[in-house]
Amino acid sequence: MSTTVKDLPKDLLIADGLKGELLKEHKLKPTEATEKNLLPTAEDVQQEKTHQNILTGIAGFNSDSLKPTETMEKIVLPGEDDIKTEKTIQGVLQGVAGFESENLKTVKTREPASPSSVMQAELARDSSLSAVSDFDRANLKKAETAEKNSLPSTEAIAQEMEHIKFKDGIESYDKSKLSHTETMEKNILPTKEVIALEKSQ
Repeated sequence: MSTTVKDLPKDLLIADGLKGELLKEHKLKPTEATEKNLLPTAEDVQQEKTHQNILTGIAGFNSDSLKPTETMEKIVLPGEDDIKTEKTIQGVLQGVAGFESENLKTVKTREPASPSSVMQAELARDSSLSAVSDFDRANLKKAETAEKNSLPSTEAIAQEMEHIKFKDGIESYDKSKLSHTETMEKNILPTKEVIALEKSQ
């Protein structure tokens, strides 16, 4: 059963004002609808072909043509000189870290000389140099150097000759002239009287 327009509620019906706006004539500008479809450029087509060729080459690559290879891991060990240098550095660092500052001696820093003391030292130096340069050598007395070379006396020469003969006699002595001897160790036992005296004490 269909419902007539009269029987419809008013809130479902189009208002008279809105109906009039829809039904009256409007002056619209004529426009043409254009469909935009941007075609790729020649560079885009070339890039796409290159990409497709790469993908085709990867997909159709025959892995059987590869040669078997072994991966070698190289570990470069340090040499003896490097190890010694490292140990030396470690020893120095440990010595510095474990150094006890209590073993240091107290030292007073010498302050720099004042300008007045520096000037006094310069004046004294200049006066000494001028005194040396102005010295008159004519005031020196003439002196002759006597070279002393004391010769040994006859007694000293005789003693030296005896000492030399004594050394020569010891060094040139013939050991074959010595007679063979045996050392006898004597152990004197105490007498009865000494034993009795020792016991009585």
